[in-house]
Amino acid sequence: MEWRCEWCGKPHESDDPPCDNCGHHEFEKAVERVPATADQPQGSVWVCPECGRQHQKHSPPCSRCGNLELEQRDVADLDDPLEDIGTGWRDVIEAKYVAGYVAVGVLLLVLGLGFVGVIDLPGMGEPTIPDAPGNADTAGNLSLAEVEAEYVAEVNERRDAAGASSLRTDETLGRLAAYYNKAIVDATYDDGDGPNRDAIDRFDHDCSSPPDILRHENSAGPDGAAIVTAESPEAAASALVERVENGARFDDLLDATRSSVGVDVHVAPDDRVFVTIVVC
Repeated sequence: MEWRCEWCGKPHESDDPPCDNCGHHEFEKAVERVPATADQPQGSVWVCPECGRQHQKHSPPCSRCGNLELEQRDVADLDDPLEDIGTGWRDVIEAKYVAGYVAVGVLLLVLGLGFVGVIDLPGMGEPTIPDAPGNADTAGNLSLAEVEAEYVAEVNERRDAAGASSLRTDETLGRLAAYYNKAIVDATYDDGDGPNRDAIDRFDHDCSSPPDILRHENSAGPDGAAIVTAESPEAAASALVERVENGARFDDLLDATRSSVGVDVHVAPDDRVFVTIVVC
């Protein structure tokens, strides 16, 4: 069995210090080398007991943590060099990499929320519908959702009389109408910026070409109050259709090539009624 210097590793025939290379006064038994096989690792390594870093030579300090002591271990016993010293992999991961992983995770989370529409990111998903002043749900005793449905029914009666097929209510066009209508109200009564072209284009509708957006505003006072105080959703819808019918673009709603529609009715704080119709 050969001996070698504990400090510099020089081999000696016998345990007869000092080392004739470095003068160190302690020898240790050398590990016998065995031929490497497919399932048998060869030799030994020096392991830092603090962080588990492996070194091919006894050359302290540790190149990872700077510890001044290394321990010699057989390669066969090093399936998990951190298991015996009570150190987990998380203990030796550098902070800068952890911060990078966290940053990437946050970015992916934000992009995911933007994609599904939970948060509004530029260029991703449908925009958030503004919380406009006034009322988006009711007007007096009327449900505005029912008024919108009756509005489409009134328009379809006129289309039927003109020989055109009925318009189908489309949920995406309805959300587009709500975004556009409430952005107008928000800009009129608050500090909103109004509808944004990029935001309009982010609605994933089934139209083969950009849809047409038609608007109507009932003036405040008796004109708007007559709709707000209507006895039924049908009466309110009829009044709105009659007012919109006087507009120059009402014929777009009667165009036989149109097939889908979305409507939003919003009542402002002063009973002014805003209507937006999106059709394609």
